[in-house]
Amino acid sequence: MTTANRLRLDLVRAASLVLALGALLPACASTPPPAAAEPISLDAPAVVLDGERYLEYRVGVRIAAPPAEVWALLTDADAYPDWNSTVLQLDGEIAEGQRIELKSSVDPKRTFGLTVSDLTPERGMVWSDGGRAFRGVRTFTLTPRDDGSTEFTMAEVLTGSMMGMIEGKLPDFRPSFDAFAADLKQAAERE
Repeated sequence: MTTANRLRLDLVRAASLVLALGALLPACASTPPPAAAEPISLDAPAVVLDGERYLEYRVGVRIAAPPAEVWALLTDADAYPDWNSTVLQLDGEIAEGQRIELKSSVDPKRTFGLTVSDLTPERGMVWSDGGRAFRGVRTFTLTPRDDGSTEFTMAEVLTGSMMGMIEGKLPDFRPSFDAFAADLKQAAERE
């Protein structure tokens, strides 16, 4: 086979791959339900939103403490097991770009390696893990109120091409989210 023929064959293969990927990518896309665009309710039980290869858990609570006090609790990794009944162990530094290791009461035998992918002091942070096949992104948001209190919201979005196969094997995170919010409220209001 000549070099020119090999090149043509390689181009045909590459074009076929591009067409195949173009057909597959929409089938792998995650589609949030319309409710995902709505604000998170405060002082209500955690909810779950289910979409196409998309699962979101969310909870919100008003805390009678300023954002600085809530933030101090959320960013002290060593102290999590002291105030948070859902966290058995949290190792590492909660700082942007850092890796943390979490053991949760939801799955005590597993250690979750998470990256602090975004952090704005006293406003919020994002912990993320995974890749295209399965990805989890947890967002913590603090909103100061005029009366000195804080609105705390937490949402975890699970997406990826493997969601259809994994979703049925996942535990219901709503009780854990409710406990996290209640524990944070109790600890911050004690301070």
